[in-house]
Amino acid sequence: MQERSGRPAVSLKDAIDVYGAETSLLRHLNRNAVLRFLRRSGEAHGISVIARETELSRPTVDLALRDLADRGLVLETTQTVSSPRGGRPAREFRFDAWAGCVAAVTVTNHDLLVVIADLRNQVIGERRTSFDDLNAEPDPPACIKAAVDHALRECAQSAAALRIVVLGVRGIVSAGGVIEISGELPSLVGEDAHRRLTEAFDCPVLIENDANLATLAEHRTLAGPDNVVGLLIGEGLGCGLVLNGELYRGAHGAAGEFFGEDPSRSWTATNRAIRDYAKQRGQSVAAVFRTARLKPGRARTLVARYAAQIADRVGALLVLDPPVIVLGGEIVEAGDVFLEPFRAALEPYLYGDTKIIYSDLGADCLRSGALQVAADWMDQQLLQL
Repeated sequence: MQERSGRPAVSLKDAIDVYGAETSLLRHLNRNAVLRFLRRSGEAHGISVIARETELSRPTVDLALRDLADRGLVLETTQTVSSPRGGRPAREFRFDAWAGCVAAVTVTNHDLLVVIADLRNQVIGERRTSFDDLNAEPDPPACIKAAVDHALRECAQSAAALRIVVLGVRGIVSAGGVIEISGELPSLVGEDAHRRLTEAFDCPVLIENDANLATLAEHRTLAGPDNVVGLLIGEGLGCGLVLNGELYRGAHGAAGEFFGEDPSRSWTATNRAIRDYAKQRGQSVAAVFRTARLKPGRARTLVARYAAQIADRVGALLVLDPPVIVLGGEIVEAGDVFLEPFRAALEPYLYGDTKIIYSDLGADCLRSGALQVAADWMDQQLLQL
């Protein structure tokens, strides 16, 4: 049997093999039904309400709540007395979103952004740390750990509460999370750096390419096409592919990694010129893109050239026949100054209904993708209890 998504559905026999017996399986399913309802609601409810919403009996709900409370996921609260004549206070239960947290971390050579979310996937803290060059620090993995710890303290969470860290970086990342190649972050490349990163935390650490994370966020936001080409354009260039609804990483984690730092490529020189232009004026690259949109001049010339050069390379992806190409990152600040020449360069090779659009998430697409991966992992862990 298969679900509509194409993934094989778990049979009752397989599930019983996992959970040991049918009774244990039913308890697991009932517990998950109660957990999903309370987590989605975010409010406290009495047993009668939970039973009605989950279509379970009161004794079944009571058993599930006791189990979840023992696991530290549900808190019992008391309301006012149940009637004007007195009596026992009404018992209500709510999901304890602060029973743990997740961290989404995006890393460049000069910037670390740590976002902390609770177990309902609500952001509760955010901290940015700047460096002249992270690679020049004595211990870059320790810098990442310190930044996460600081963000945790600022939102009154302990390191022990951290359930997972998702790290987004520029470079080629293996299926096991090892950064194989990164021109920007050589200090984090290799097995030794991976070991030091993962050993720095007392929870799992998932490391992924930044453009892959951004494209996952775009795919979720679009909530439509199964195939999406995502371009992350800012100080660096990256490409992610979602095919048939799943992130496509390739055999070596290098799918979509065809920009690189090759100095013979035209976009490399233009990228460097944009960064130099920004540095000379004490601006961010996003500010240069914004200037290009607002007025004629050197910035506009560079951005229009950049668009045509990137389009020339992206044309190779059209063999995938994507329904949509999404542009995310700081480039959204450039508006039509980038989008129009980019679209014009690709126009001869596109089908009439192929869309080229800016991301609604803008520069937040990477942050959103890292949070999404952390939330999806946490969902899976909670529902496997």
